[in-house]
Amino acid sequence: MSLLSSTSGTPERTLSLLQILAAHEGKMPRGEMVAWMNPRFVQGGVPAADSAVAADQTIGAATSLDFVSVVEGQYVLEAGLEVGGLDDLADLTHQRLLSFPPDHPDAVLLQAFAFMVARAEQAKGTAWLHGSTNKTIADAINAALPGRLDTSSEGRRFNETKIAPYWRWIVAIGLALDLPGDDPHLYVAPRLARELARSDLPVGEEIPIRRVLDVVAERMPYMDGGGLYVAAAEKLGLPAQARAISPILSTALRDLDEEGVITLGARSDAAGLLALAEDRFSRTKAVQFATLNRQAVDA
Repeated sequence: MSLLSSTSGTPERTLSLLQILAAHEGKMPRGEMVAWMNPRFVQGGVPAADSAVAADQTIGAATSLDFVSVVEGQYVLEAGLEVGGLDDLADLTHQRLLSFPPDHPDAVLLQAFAFMVARAEQAKGTAWLHGSTNKTIADAINAALPGRLDTSSEGRRFNETKIAPYWRWIVAIGLALDLPGDDPHLYVAPRLARELARSDLPVGEEIPIRRVLDVVAERMPYMDGGGLYVAAAEKLGLPAQARAISPILSTALRDLDEEGVITLGARSDAAGLLALAEDRFSRTKAVQFATLNRQAVDA
């Protein structure tokens, strides 16, 4: 089972499962654990039907991420795993997804996201995403995904039934916004802020933007210059943009600058200057360096 096949195994339910296990010394038999996750209740004087589908799929999501394993008939929380809230779950899930080999079922999430970032670069925006059906999006993602290393496996790696759980987890780890009355919107500023704060970049110093982008490519390889992004861009036949930053990353950098998390800057000389994607509402058109602000990092 994977995150995308565990359609009822939402991030919120997965967090609850991990916290239940943590509260019971990190291990429980399945029946007891499911009872805590799916307590019986009475509705209209009649005991409600016992449906454990959501509990089963939540267990599937947690085991797919290797947060939980089965040992001698008991479900065991990964040693040392601490999940205080959704922010912790977001960080741990992001790290775990990055650690998976390319043919792992859950590696599809970040591979698919890399395709969306590259496709937004190709289209110079995300209008294509909001104007497409789930089937069209799923077909495009599936065609762009790396092939299975296990050639005996057949079938699609991504289909339209996976769109809903895909967006739930992408939103949860800080790579998209779930907008009321609209489709989810690609937005990486929350994850970018957290990754920059956890990097070894100096605080309070002007850093050449290319060095910042190298760190972004390493910690977020589905963004500009990262391995997943480069693979997706090659599939799309997208030429390298040596002096430009993609629309998705440009938006995130501008927003973090406005929020005071970073400060973008440029001087009159052209050395190291990179163009940001076109945005008629922003006066920041290009950037040479960025400064990580201490108060934002400490927060």
